[in-house]
Amino acid sequence: MTETERRRRPTLRITAFGGNLDSELLERMRNHLPSSGITTTSMLDSSPLPRSALRIADNRILSTALRFLDQDATLLLLAGIKRIRALTDAARDTRDAPGDEIVVTLIHPYSITSNHRPEVTLFVDESEVAKIPFDLNATFSMGETAVAVRDGAIESVHCETGKLTVELSLHDCPPLLHGSAAFPLQQQIRPPITIPAAADGRPFIRQRGLTYEAGARRRRDTRTT
Repeated sequence: MTETERRRRPTLRITAFGGNLDSELLERMRNHLPSSGITTTSMLDSSPLPRSALRIADNRILSTALRFLDQDATLLLLAGIKRIRALTDAARDTRDAPGDEIVVTLIHPYSITSNHRPEVTLFVDESEVAKIPFDLNATFSMGETAVAVRDGAIESVHCETGKLTVELSLHDCPPLLHGSAAFPLQQQIRPPITIPAAADGRPFIRQRGLTYEAGARRRRDTRTT
């Protein structure tokens, strides 16, 4: 992937929160912190520290957590889509017929959720004193989507109607940030994203209302439950 292609791919932050500055997003996060803050003296296992010092630690933790939103939104969506049964079937068929392309069309609205548990590690005097877990949830609510598969990999995705919702929170706490925005997607995938074979043992997603198109010469529809 070239640098130009990487810059064109939307991140969770750019898509859900637009052009908001770090300072604006950090202020929103601080407004939703617990009254006790994140960092406590007991967590630091040291003599009592002034609240101002704890606030500095909190700000650094939040600044680090904000970078969790710099993930490629398209790749997160594709990581979920490639688990759908019709895509794994298309991957198998195209591996058996190199060069053939199969287009899988998801014809009903569907949702893909990507859940993550990142952590910020807090150091004092070069010693690790705590790990602060966060929850990052990205939900893609998509309309009809056409996915082109060749040689067992996703080559392009076309979806005119989609929405992305992102939430970032301290673990098991109310969201510090919540944002959503339209997420239409019309993109060639370079390099193509390999679809795992059934032999890898991971569960497949069975999606209702899928059409499975194998080109003009061999077209068929499948309905999965």
